[in-house]
Amino acid sequence: MRQTPLIHPPQTITSGYCKRCKTVHSLGSAKAIPGCHRLMAELESEDATRDYLFGPARGKMFGVMECLQPDGTSVTLRAFSGQYDGLWEVNGWVPPLFSVEDFSRISDKVEKQIKTIGREIEMLRPHSEPWLLLRKKRRHLSQALMRDIHNLYQLKNFHGDTATLSEAYFNRNGIPTGTGDCCAPKLLNYAARHRLTPLGIAEFYWGRENKSNSRQHGSFYSSCREKCEPILGFMLCGLDHPDDK
Repeated sequence: MRQTPLIHPPQTITSGYCKRCKTVHSLGSAKAIPGCHRLMAELESEDATRDYLFGPARGKMFGVMECLQPDGTSVTLRAFSGQYDGLWEVNGWVPPLFSVEDFSRISDKVEKQIKTIGREIEMLRPHSEPWLLLRKKRRHLSQALMRDIHNLYQLKNFHGDTATLSEAYFNRNGIPTGTGDCCAPKLLNYAARHRLTPLGIAEFYWGRENKSNSRQHGSFYSSCREKCEPILGFMLCGLDHPDDK
């Protein structure tokens, strides 16, 4: 059995630039670390979980947020990045930022079209006119689908404002695939929707290292720069001024 590593986590930060306040909002990790260690122990104790996270699927980012409920009692929230074993929703974990039913309704049909076009492209001579036309059609379908999916994401902050992914994203570049699916956005969105006050948030990687070797088992990480920081400024807004919620 693998041993849970002896981890002395750095003070990681969840942060992002807020267009409304023209400043960087942030939330530290210290108060969430004990909850992370409890979750690590649980992940280590479950055979099926170890087999999944250390197998071909590789590991995953997990997040923990310690919050205060309106009555002053504490509650610990947990999230996993993306899907877990093909599922967006798992009991005991915060949900994604969109309706899974609406996501399937929008994406399933178009994904089948895109795959069908891909098979047709493989049968054609590269760079021929039909090959180029089908590639263009596939690209347009993919772009339209991505716009529709981005509009499904509903991000709520601590001022009570709600925005789609496109409205909240603050960056000159396009929105990367997977934006909004990391742990921090899921946790903050859930807390804002349920009138919880976050005290700390921490994210760690658990399992076999990822293919790029940028994530290591048992290591803590700050919010990612490309996908999370451009929306976290909006999502954290209002947390610094709880009386304004």
